Amino acid sequence: MQCEKCGAMMDFSGKDTFSGREIREYICRACGHDDWEDTGQAMWAILHEAREADEAEAREKAIAEAKRPLAWLRRLFRILHRN
Repeated sequence: MQCEKCGAMMDFSGKDTFSGREIREYICRACGHDDWEDTGQAMWAILHEAREADEAEAREKAIAEAKRPLAWLRRLFRILHRN
């Protein structure tokens, strides 16, 4: 990243991801100016959302599987009680 004040190349000084965004911080050794850039969503946030989606899908599958035997038993009950 180039310094907006003097045009020199800035040095990477740190990275924060606590907000769910990856914020990179830079400092210019020539004039002392510091700046930052938002490089997008943090990797932990992406993985967290993916895990939540997988867990929700697994819950939905478990609920569907739990209901399936009950539907089969209800149909069997109706068939047996017709005769």
